[in-house]
Amino acid sequence: MLKQFTVFHFFIFGITPFITAQNIDDWILANEKNPVEKIYIHTDAENYFTGDTVWFKIYLTDSRSGQLIPRAENVYLNLLDGSGASFVQQVLLCVNGQASGSFPVSDKMKPGNYLIQAYTNYLFNFNHDSYFYKQITISRISGSARASAKIDRTANMVADVSFMPEGGVLLENKTNLVAFKAIGKLGYGVNARGTVKDEKGSVVTSFKTDYKGMGLLFLTPESGKSYFAAIEGFPSFRYKFEPVKDGIKIKLVNHTTKEVIINVAGNSETFSGENFYLANMYRGEVLFYQAFKMDGNNKVLKFENSTLKPGINRLVLLDKTLKPVSERLLFSRNNFINSLLVQPDKEAFGKRQEITIRINDEKFIAGKDVSNLSVSVVHEFAVPENGFSKNILSQFLIDSEINGFVESSSDLFTDTELSSEAKLRLVMLTNGYASYFWNGAPDKTTELKYKQEAGISLKGIAKNILTESLISNGEITLAIQKDGEVAFLTQQTDSLGKFDLTGLLFNDTATIHVQAKSSTGKMNVDVIVEPVFKSAEPSGIQLKQLGERTDELSQLALLKYRIYNENRKFQPKGRFVSTKKPNQNNTETDGHFRLYESADFVLQVGEFEQSYDNVLDYMVGKIPGVDITGNDIRIRGASSFGTSATPLFLLDGISMVGMQSVNMPQEVTQNTNAERNATNESNEKLIQTIRAIPMSDVDKIEILKSAHNTAVFGLKGANGVVAIYTRRGKMGEGSSIGKGIIEYQVVGYSKFREFYSPKYTPQNLKEKKPDLRTLLYWNPEVTTKDGISELRFFSSDQSGLYHVIIEGIASDGRVCLGHGNFRVE
Repeated sequence: MLKQFTVFHFFIFGITPFITAQNIDDWILANEKNPVEKIYIHTDAENYFTGDTVWFKIYLTDSRSGQLIPRAENVYLNLLDGSGASFVQQVLLCVNGQASGSFPVSDKMKPGNYLIQAYTNYLFNFNHDSYFYKQITISRISGSARASAKIDRTANMVADVSFMPEGGVLLENKTNLVAFKAIGKLGYGVNARGTVKDEKGSVVTSFKTDYKGMGLLFLTPESGKSYFAAIEGFPSFRYKFEPVKDGIKIKLVNHTTKEVIINVAGNSETFSGENFYLANMYRGEVLFYQAFKMDGNNKVLKFENSTLKPGINRLVLLDKTLKPVSERLLFSRNNFINSLLVQPDKEAFGKRQEITIRINDEKFIAGKDVSNLSVSVVHEFAVPENGFSKNILSQFLIDSEINGFVESSSDLFTDTELSSEAKLRLVMLTNGYASYFWNGAPDKTTELKYKQEAGISLKGIAKNILTESLISNGEITLAIQKDGEVAFLTQQTDSLGKFDLTGLLFNDTATIHVQAKSSTGKMNVDVIVEPVFKSAEPSGIQLKQLGERTDELSQLALLKYRIYNENRKFQPKGRFVSTKKPNQNNTETDGHFRLYESADFVLQVGEFEQSYDNVLDYMVGKIPGVDITGNDIRIRGASSFGTSATPLFLLDGISMVGMQSVNMPQEVTQNTNAERNATNESNEKLIQTIRAIPMSDVDKIEILKSAHNTAVFGLKGANGVVAIYTRRGKMGEGSSIGKGIIEYQVVGYSKFREFYSPKYTPQNLKEKKPDLRTLLYWNPEVTTKDGISELRFFSSDQSGLYHVIIEGIASDGRVCLGHGNFRVE
């Protein structure tokens, strides 16, 4: 089991256990949470222009171990604008916790901020804060790039200020550390100043923000007095503090690399001698707990820092009834990062010169440890001054642990403006019970509805066309056509008329034909197929943040404009005109679904030939080798063996299932008279159905009798094939092409596209067309072997400083980060 029920790293004198082990066990079991999956997407950049490609890699990890999930699983990716409208939807198959892909920035995407959202089917068990979110900016290439306009926090008006006392309780007659956060109307932190006054208007203390709207103040409320906070420039704001007369809470005294010192402080003698319990929880698990007795109003507890796990730990104070009375989030840096050493073979390179990058793991065990990485090499103008807003470290340790929106989370691990330790302290203090993701996660005893899934699923429901009643125990037959190959699948509907064909694997768009019939063989059935892509409601606050205009990279915009103009000089002039004559009889371009390449005979139905009563009457005497006498149809030249000479009939490429028996050679079968009668009756029903097809719906009829064409149908096609194609068979997605047959265009997995990185040789080194790439290299599938990996690629004609940005996951679950740079001159 992952949890530990005791901790023996505490150094507390005079501790007296008072709670039975069974009570503790019950509390732990009741408070354990179901594990969650964590997603991170590494993109090559965060700022894009029309015509660019967004390259990305997905990392799917287990929340407890941090390791890549060792199986195949679907991940859904969605690109949204501020209104929630979707511009890109992709399904990707993560294998061993990894998948890579790309999508183009089309001219349909208006300039502005967009949100990449990603999730799995399993994450539907949790709230939308469990999904991955990343903001990107899209611009259009223009020669009038405006100057860089950074967000001026002093100019933003304060919309709200929240005050959060440490431990969740403001104690009367005790000095309290109080964190606060000031935000603007879109939820971003803004600069603010203010004062705390008593009921007489006397200033008790003043305060101001230190970092992204966050700050700290100390307040010692006295009995019988009231205290109010006021904000400069926000006259309508007035916050009343509510101190507690009889309370107790957790206060962090000191946190070093060796130990953590906690003071459990109360403001009433009633707590003296009382039994309490301190527990540390991490991602839905109890790591350790300890019982203790209060000595007066303060109790100092010490424990080793090594007992904490990397990231956010939640300290919880319980009273003797196991009721939580205080909690405090605490961030630990224990063994959380694999720092990669990134070494270019030179500091500066010439244009179109080969570059070698060597990557070294910080530490590894030969033959055991492997780091799975993704690498981008990008021009300095594409990287904001303070770096990208999010990285794999900040996502897994901060963003995925706190509900809502954490601004520029990657900056929390740098020492700009404030030290990283001070920034993280502010984040821990300004996020309480409601903000901590795991407090709202389902308990471990809760049965989860949504399972981990892999493969494309075609789900739907069958209804009666006239009554719309559900078709229970009906038969669903699917034909999936992709890249010249066809797969047939059959399934029975359940009591609610539903079907679910799972585990399919195909990329891009496939054509599917769905044929349905009721349990009695009737085909007056309508089939509704659900979309393969599963949409999920995004976080409202994440969408809200898109309204804030981010820093525009004006240098990048001007560079893109110059590159655009240079490339235009080398574009070929004029238009290419194809001289190829269209093939009027080309069956591949008429919009119909087929299993075969060509027919032995094609009969096209003209506009003035639709007056015939039915298809069979129309065929009489028009097709060589086809004899039709009443209900008897034979194709001369076909194999014609078995219990019946009736050919196989197709309607819009789909066998008319359930109305035609499969012919077997007589020497193989021992049919009784009853069986032969059943076969004849089935064929009679088939002929009646064919005669019922309106001639106005028929586009063409094709005959197959050669072994080459009928082989794809096996024994079913032994007597030849008559393929009837309707005009409705050319319709688009979800179109009805025959009785009980629906055609859909279904998008499967996103197709992998390899990043193009040119290789220069003496033959093409002096090519006149400029190579002005700002993204020199993108590789989502880099692994270290024995702690080392080497990359080789070529520089472009674009001079400047280039950043090598590496992210990934080590085999032991540690986050991998590496950064290097070089110049192209």
